[in-house]
Amino acid sequence: MKGSRNSKKPYIDPLLLEEKAGYEQQVAVAQWIQAFGVFYEAIYLSKLYSFTEESGGDTKIIIGIWVQTLGQLVEASAVSAQLTALSDAALLKAQQFAVSGDLLQSVGAGLQAIGGEEILAADGIGNVSPEIIP
Repeated sequence: MKGSRNSKKPYIDPLLLEEKAGYEQQVAVAQWIQAFGVFYEAIYLSKLYSFTEESGGDTKIIIGIWVQTLGQLVEASAVSAQLTALSDAALLKAQQFAVSGDLLQSVGAGLQAIGGEEILAADGIGNVSPEIIP
């Protein structure tokens, strides 16, 4: 039979498994700390922009930070779900959500960058993308 040689799982020291589980839990905690941090950043940035006359760039920055916040919350939830997954299917679903959270964060960061570019252009500074991205 094809692949029958490797049907047994290799032995892994229980102490290493326990250490690995501890690191996985620390990653989940770090994800939640990051989620709370970006959430508070979004709140305070929204309040800060409420003091200025809003432009299209400002709006993109605010929307971007909130999309990024949503993505971070999705990712933190998914990482926590991975720790408690009882089946391979549940683990895969949680991993898919984590990737979705990463994608949302990227979209949010992109919106913030576009908004920042618009503000710089409106201030007469011009386009900075060619200087940053060759």
